[in-house]
Amino acid sequence: MNNLELKHLRMICALAESGNMTRAAEKLCVTQSALSQQLKDIETKLGTDLFFRTRKKMIITEVGRQLQATAVEVIEAVESAERTISRKMKGEKGELKVGTQCIFCYKWLPQVLRLFHGKFPNIEIEVGNSADLLEELENKKYDLIISGAISPSEIHTSVPLFKDQLVCIMNDDHPLAACDFVQLEDFGGSNLVSHTDKARNRFYQQVLKPQGIEPKRIMNVGAPQAIVEMVAAGFGIGIFPRWAVAEALKTWKIAARPITPKGFPLTWHAVYLTHSNIPIYQQEFIRSISRLNVTEQIVAAGRLEIAR
Repeated sequence: MNNLELKHLRMICALAESGNMTRAAEKLCVTQSALSQQLKDIETKLGTDLFFRTRKKMIITEVGRQLQATAVEVIEAVESAERTISRKMKGEKGELKVGTQCIFCYKWLPQVLRLFHGKFPNIEIEVGNSADLLEELENKKYDLIISGAISPSEIHTSVPLFKDQLVCIMNDDHPLAACDFVQLEDFGGSNLVSHTDKARNRFYQQVLKPQGIEPKRIMNVGAPQAIVEMVAAGFGIGIFPRWAVAEALKTWKIAARPITPKGFPLTWHAVYLTHSNIPIYQQEFIRSISRLNVTEQIVAAGRLEIAR
């Protein structure tokens, strides 16, 4: 049975419905001789007749009738799958699973979702926190992940979204508030208030730890607002994207300073598997971020005083 193809199933259905080789060939848009040869070949491979030939009509055999019933189910299932895929690729229906590796993205993500749903109201969006980019993409946990820390890879494609910069925040009375910038060494011996634990803190794992710089303590505080409150209360220092802390600088007794004299820039990317089929609505979601002009918001945030 592994010799059967979809064209054979369509042929069996067409012949069974019409009972005539000429009409079946017309329906399938093939020549009568080609259809006759196709039927002969598949009957030879199967080792049985599917139709009895008479002068006026082709009569389906019992084996042929059994195969026709299966053929109808298979063809309907394939056509249904094709319609579903077509609707998904066109954005008529589907789902988009988005992972983010930065909780601060939730500050602008709702605006992106509003723009997106205005164009694709029937697409369901699921948003979650990403911990392992490649594993989660390969296991289909997320269709795309927003990340600020990526490495070149043939497995995934990364689309730049906007440029950003990390700053260090501290209480107005903190000694570092008197400096023009914060050196990496200043994190040594300091309490670092973070949105994640030490093992998953990328700034610690990728920047501080390789240089042998150890904070006195890393305090895991999940929500950005709570981090700001802890810093303002003098429990330690924190690391924020520059734009994400802009409003807090206006209302809380905290200061923000660049990290190192050159600053600590990073670029946010949308990352997805290179060989995956990208539906139109996933492309539109990425474009929606650009249309939101997040970069302009970052530049505006940068005009706030973050250095003396």
